[in-house]
Amino acid sequence: NLNGRCVAEKNACECFKGWKGDDCGVLNLLPMPDDITPAYGVIPTADAPGVASWGASLLKDPEEDDLWHMFVSEMDKGCGLDSWGRNSKIVHATAQTAFGPFEKQEELLPLFAHEPTLARVDGGYVIYKIGCADGAITGSNGTGLVGPCTSCANGTTIDSQDTCPAPDQVYERACQDVLFSPTLNGPWKRMNLSFSSWDWARANLGLESHGPVIMPNGTVLTFTRSWGSPAPLPWSAIWLATADSWNGTYHLVGEEPKFVVKQGAATETKSTDGPGPAFQTGMEDTHMFMNGAGYFHALFHTWDDTNVGGHAYSRDGVKWTLSNTTAYTNHVETVGGNEIVYGRRERPHVFLDDEGNPTHLITGVTYPPADFSFTHVQGIGA
Repeated sequence: NLNGRCVAEKNACECFKGWKGDDCGVLNLLPMPDDITPAYGVIPTADAPGVASWGASLLKDPEEDDLWHMFVSEMDKGCGLDSWGRNSKIVHATAQTAFGPFEKQEELLPLFAHEPTLARVDGGYVIYKIGCADGAITGSNGTGLVGPCTSCANGTTIDSQDTCPAPDQVYERACQDVLFSPTLNGPWKRMNLSFSSWDWARANLGLESHGPVIMPNGTVLTFTRSWGSPAPLPWSAIWLATADSWNGTYHLVGEEPKFVVKQGAATETKSTDGPGPAFQTGMEDTHMFMNGAGYFHALFHTWDDTNVGGHAYSRDGVKWTLSNTTAYTNHVETVGGNEIVYGRRERPHVFLDDEGNPTHLITGVTYPPADFSFTHVQGIGA
């Protein structure tokens, strides 16, 4: 898994910091406190109204040792996760530790805005995201609701199928922009992105569910996702994209413009008119990063009920291998020897130390009641 080195005399792998297992494919996650404490969000109780959130980017302040920044998706108007396609907004929050609890400092984008992914670039910081931040108007036509969901209470969505229909994904293509700021504290400015030679028929969402790596020369390499691509492509296909700079022109890349189709016992290789998907299976929530050895890695949400943490690796960032080992699950061990099983655990991000080792896993998790969710930060051992 490019997460260690083989030691011939031991006939075993020595894993890099942050990883474990026979093939160094499992994140070395540390036990959590027995009391469930969201990094961002408020569990609804009789004394406190619930605040739901769903994943974040995390960064340590470059100047203050005891200051951490989180850029997180919060569900507005007291709603839960079922409302994310309308009520998600992007918030900047801070805390004294990576585990929080984080306190809101500023609302960067109103609903609907989602999937904030922070990247350091020359001259400042960029937040990639999806959504138009226009009051959930774009994508509402013909859905039965224009604007945000309002039938919510205490961090949950009431009768979401009837009162909170999902928008269509026209907003994905309509609002391809990022936020830029010279500092983590703003001011943040929206800046449009451009695309060239883009296969809009198949990679139909532009940059979505993405996780950019910024090279030393400014070049961007990232994954993106399409949804409902024409058969026989995966329904949620993952593509590789690049640009000469974060504000340059993005296009799809890939070594082999082919993909494998399996129907029963038969296997067939089909050609495409351009680069095909990076993987032969459907996934979402991509997060790409480089480790200290210079290898590329990515985490995904795999839609398995338990083994949710998909992992892929690459030597050059172009040719990728999907690991057979699950990087993490929705089961979390506690310091008291107990186990917490979350209904969903998605939107993975990792925080890397100065040597490129993962030290924290950030995910969105669901927890009763109903569709309440919060942002979870778990330590990763050396």
